[in-house]
Amino acid sequence: MELVRFVIDNAGTFMFVFIRTVSILVVTPVLGSWGVPVRVKVALSVILALTMTSLIPPVGIPQDVTALMAVVFSEVLFGITIGLLIKFIFTGVEFAGQISGFQMGLGMANVYDPINSVQITVIGRFLGMMAMLVFIAMDGHLLIIHTLWKSFSQVPPAGFIMNSRMIAHILELSGVVFEIAVKLAAPVVATLIFINAVLGIMARTVPQLNMFVVGFAITIMAGLFIIALSMPLTEYVIKGFIDSMWLDIARFMRII
Repeated sequence: MELVRFVIDNAGTFMFVFIRTVSILVVTPVLGSWGVPVRVKVALSVILALTMTSLIPPVGIPQDVTALMAVVFSEVLFGITIGLLIKFIFTGVEFAGQISGFQMGLGMANVYDPINSVQITVIGRFLGMMAMLVFIAMDGHLLIIHTLWKSFSQVPPAGFIMNSRMIAHILELSGVVFEIAVKLAAPVVATLIFINAVLGIMARTVPQLNMFVVGFAITIMAGLFIIALSMPLTEYVIKGFIDSMWLDIARFMRII
């Protein structure tokens, strides 16, 4: 009964906190994965919302319906934006896998990605799973909750207002997707360009040799070898981008 009375007395605060919490958890990796049951997501959102409602100043519910809908929309938009800033890292890693897979000749070897509900190459799925494991090893799932709490201290409920400077900052941060993709795919792409050049020379000097069949096997084996060889470097790059991501999110909330 005391819990019900607490929710009723702080209905406005709890509602806005719950909306922002759900919006962030649905979009973020790990906690927002399709593999996590909906009941678990809702239960976690309720627990976090109740905890944070008791720690932040109370906020009333606007009497005007238009104002209420505007506040709800702003909270949803803010939560989704924070979730997307976190997801940029994983999108970039999977994009690097897509590039590497196409260069290796595995463009048609697709698997289902349950996180994003799309078809993705096996290399992209592999690198995405690696990024997820690195993220968990760095306590990223706990830092998501910490970021959620920091968002309420930086931007109180019903205090989010979109502006042009904020949009420009989000577009700037989205460039990390291509930066990660280029850095992670560069070893494979550079190696395969050199191999294809060698195969082209051999095709001119030994026309009897079927370079299409030979080259297909060579590019796949070489690509897999380079990916395996660069695993420590890949982990290092992913860790660096994850660390910088939290700083970018903190700077984004300061801009707000």
